[in-house]
Amino acid sequence: MIGITKGVSPEEVRQSGRHVLFVEGGGDNPFDPLVIANLFGGIENIEVKALGPSYSLRSVAESLYKHHPSYYFLIDRDHYDDSYIEHCWDSFPNPETSNLLIWRYREIENYFLDPVYLMNSRFISDNVDKDILEKDIRQLCQKRLYIDAANHVIVSIREELKQTWIETFSNPEEFVSRKKALSKLLSADEFNVFKGCVATKVDRDGITNRFANILQEMTGGTEGLESGVGKWPMMIRGKKILPQIVNSKHFNVRDQKGNPLQGRDKLQQVAKDLLKQPPDIQPEDFRRLRGLIMARLARVICSHVMALVCAEFFD
Repeated sequence: MIGITKGVSPEEVRQSGRHVLFVEGGGDNPFDPLVIANLFGGIENIEVKALGPSYSLRSVAESLYKHHPSYYFLIDRDHYDDSYIEHCWDSFPNPETSNLLIWRYREIENYFLDPVYLMNSRFISDNVDKDILEKDIRQLCQKRLYIDAANHVIVSIREELKQTWIETFSNPEEFVSRKKALSKLLSADEFNVFKGCVATKVDRDGITNRFANILQEMTGGTEGLESGVGKWPMMIRGKKILPQIVNSKHFNVRDQKGNPLQGRDKLQQVAKDLLKQPPDIQPEDFRRLRGLIMARLARVICSHVMALVCAEFFD
């Protein structure tokens, strides 16, 4: 039997379509929420909220999505692999992944490390062209190549070892005494398996091979970074590179009194200006994120409008 909710007002329909997108950042790191808020600027039914670092946001997502299906969570790539990230995007919104979306690039700042995109800024200096931007971005990324590759090794090993490698016991009848409990613990094969797994991951050869594989992925096998070769624009620490590019002489940003801006204020003004540009020049993932959320909003609002129509019809 189909239940009909009566007395639904148009205002309730509008409010029921309100959705919340939680992103990383806030406090000392306001860039992520600023970018997403401007990306969704002018859309009434979506609210962007900052909710700390990615590990915190992932935990919140797993706790809340069952009770709040209109909550969505967007985090940096960090240690997640391609298959899981694509699964999140292809199936969004998906309770299996806690309504989680993960950037394909390491951090949101990486999307701005595209000289073609940056050249659309109205704050670009007159003597700067795409080739100059491309050269400086590449040089700054080259300086970070080896530390970021090494940190990829650390993060990947650390995350792999966080996995549940042994399950807790469940049968109390097997634990009737201290002696039997200790015997069950000592006889668990998982401890030896895990010890071997850790040894393999952290031995000299394992670390060396992992480091070499990550460098190969980042550089595409070249000695120095080259444009269009390797995944270094995706994998480098964008949060360390973008501020250096924007706060250089390549961008000229002034306040209302004509005073030059620098630091965080300059970075935010450049980002907001770029996000006001036409959709076709925005990064593909920005366009896709907006499209996914807009489609979700439309479906929810449509279902509530139908409920309102049915309520009026059967009243």
